Amino acid sequence: MKRIIKQLSTHKYLIALITVFNFLLTPLHIGITGWHAGLIVVINYSLIIITSALLASRVRTRLITYFLGFLTLTFIWCEYCYYDTTPLQWGRLLSSLLLFTNFCVLLVKQLLHIKTIKLSFIMGPLLGFLYLGILGGILFEITHLLNDTSFMLPNNYSGYIFYYFSFISITTVGYGDVTPVTASAQALTIVLNIIGQFYLAIVIGVFVGKYINIKS
Repeated sequence: MKRIIKQLSTHKYLIALITVFNFLLTPLHIGITGWHAGLIVVINYSLIIITSALLASRVRTRLITYFLGFLTLTFIWCEYCYYDTTPLQWGRLLSSLLLFTNFCVLLVKQLLHIKTIKLSFIMGPLLGFLYLGILGGILFEITHLLNDTSFMLPNNYSGYIFYYFSFISITTVGYGDVTPVTASAQALTIVLNIIGQFYLAIVIGVFVGKYINIKS
């Protein structure tokens, strides 16, 4: 058992990274398996929470992470059982917001202590970028829940579209299939665009800085 725990801790960035990519491929899973879309979303989202909890190393942070993870999972599964219930939607979104903010804080703290260029230093920032996209999706979904005219959306859209739009925003691709209409939605989109670009610039700067320090 200790050996398994040690292996999970050693490869925590890789495991978390795989589950986040797995979540981003949710529509592909639905098309291949033919399973109920809501069930696949719930399973993939649950996997992100469970594996990302490995980032917590100290007892206090681990307890906080497990509590937020359990709370979020409870709302996710309850919402799946009782679909389109506004209080459960709010519970899921707010607990998810706190949980993924916690993940980002844990990730930043751990990356600051990495002194050498190794695989975890590469996977960590990539994982942080994906967490940023998920946080943006949560914020866009909250904005839509507050005002369902915030975005011009295609017909028969699902909640996944807000995460899609978030990653489209932070990468500044902008296909135009989802359009922020209200001032609050537009402001949030601008902020995410700026954060996405600054994130990449800072990560590249830190990476180059550590590389130069090692070489010198």
